[in-house]
Amino acid sequence: MDRAQALRRLFALTGVVPLGFFLLEHTWANTSALRGQEAYVATVESLERIPLLVVVEIVFVFLPLAYHAAYGAWMMRERVAAEPKPFSNRALAVANRIAAGSALVFIAWHFWEFRVQAWRHAIEPNAFYATLAWRLSSTWHGFPIRAVLYLVGAFSTVFHFACGTWSYAVTSGLLATARQKTRAAWGCVALGTLLFGASAATVVSLATGIEFTTTAPTSSPCTPQPK
Repeated sequence: MDRAQALRRLFALTGVVPLGFFLLEHTWANTSALRGQEAYVATVESLERIPLLVVVEIVFVFLPLAYHAAYGAWMMRERVAAEPKPFSNRALAVANRIAAGSALVFIAWHFWEFRVQAWRHAIEPNAFYATLAWRLSSTWHGFPIRAVLYLVGAFSTVFHFACGTWSYAVTSGLLATARQKTRAAWGCVALGTLLFGASAATVVSLATGIEFTTTAPTSSPCTPQPK
């Protein structure tokens, strides 16, 4: 395996493992907001008690994702081939590239708004719920632009993750037959649908105040702006 091939293999792997962990952990934590502010704050506080959490996040999640984003941006200079591999049609390859760009912007924006501000002590973790509820329920000329952007960002991230996971499984030789590839494709679609459905429900709940569960007291999305 030459250097270029090794870098591409690492690029593909960093788009599956750290991004998958990030999505699963983030979705699990955020869906606790469906049970109200107390449940969400309790979940965030339990995560904050993990020893060396910042080190784990930086080394095992953010640095691999940064490499994936940087190498992916460098690869964007290449034109999409007429018959891109492992995708069977050019439209899907183009859609995956568009989703990748959208996901990069969304994750960087969300990361700056919350994780970086938490590290700088500009926002306390127990204020995440109130901040999200206030921002997502805000409108511009009556249009919930931030909530819509969150939905687009979540969809792009999940779509890119699902495509990347299937692509890695094919190019790494884990899927050999057409039947295996088809089954894996439907499995990725199912996982992506589940992740996006949970993310969308969370965004809608925070933006509108709709209660999906009532196991814990819920808070209005019109929570005063955190200082």
